[in-house]
Amino acid sequence: MKKQTPAQLEAIQRLMQMADTPQNLEAMQYVVFQFDFRDFDQFIIECPPGSIRFNNLLRMAVFCDNVGFLVEAGVVDREAVFELFPIPWAKVEPVIQGMRKDLDWPDTFDYFERLGREYMKWWEAKRKRLNVPPASPELGGVPRSLLLAKPRPPVPARPAPPPRPAPPSRAGLPVPATGRAPQPALPVAPARAVEEKPKTLRVKTPSKPVKIVSKERRGQQSKPKARPKAAQARKR
Repeated sequence: MKKQTPAQLEAIQRLMQMADTPQNLEAMQYVVFQFDFRDFDQFIIECPPGSIRFNNLLRMAVFCDNVGFLVEAGVVDREAVFELFPIPWAKVEPVIQGMRKDLDWPDTFDYFERLGREYMKWWEAKRKRLNVPPASPELGGVPRSLLLAKPRPPVPARPAPPPRPAPPSRAGLPVPATGRAPQPALPVAPARAVEEKPKTLRVKTPSKPVKIVSKERRGQQSKPKARPKAAQARKR
């Protein structure tokens, strides 16, 4: 690897800091170690937009697309990027191609695609220098973790539960189709006839009218009437 300029080293350090963030690190780990989709239709059904796995794929693709842009612009060295970051284009290519068709966006993550294809050639040449047999003859020297995902085995169908046995009949009564024995009807005693007594009508007598006396008149009635002075003199 050739010697890096100070500007290239600073850009590489910033890329390493971005790759080490919890979100980008989780996204790259998911794609490298857990991503196992070979079809976009299956991926979009199991990982709809907004889900964690869908966001992880987009976050990893956006990061690699930005790195590819910086490589083509000459900001960072291509070989230095290949030595430091995995470029899993071979693993996500079927899903990205299906996404392009579904969105009618043919240049989606095109920098990521060009960077990934160059990474496959670079890794094949490095593997030959190291004298290591390739992991897959179809993809040359691509690492095993960055190969196309293996097809998923079909999920076995869940067997249907056996029907529940019907309970035995009670008192020799036949068991209906529902599986329950009918309950015998209980005798109901006839209701007693209740004689209705004639109701007596009560006539209310009107009450006497109440006289309303004012306060002034009430005071006059309580006070004794004054006798004339002549009558008092006679008594003396």
